[in-house]
Amino acid sequence: MPLYQKPFMKGKMYIHFTVEFPDTLNTDQLKALEGILPPKPTSQLTNMEVDECEETTLHDVNIEEEMKRKQQAAQEAYDEDEEMHGGPQRLQCAQQ
Repeated sequence: MPLYQKPFMKGKMYIHFTVEFPDTLNTDQLKALEGILPPKPTSQLTNMEVDECEETTLHDVNIEEEMKRKQQAAQEAYDEDEEMHGGPQRLQCAQQ
């Protein structure tokens, strides 16, 4: 997507979809969906492809809380740097 008043710069567009799936479908509805959707894949994954798969668990994330947590961690790291004892080393130029 072009940025506002910057036609040569591109930004990111995020689309949030909410999909409601029915609990059941009758035979006519199933046939209609099969006619609209791409065909089912006929090939199975090879053993090599299965070995490369990684199983994971999805978790709901509150983005606002996550951003606050990251901001707080960054501030703590910054505060830690300021608390280092001794301060910066000062060097003097030697006269020759």
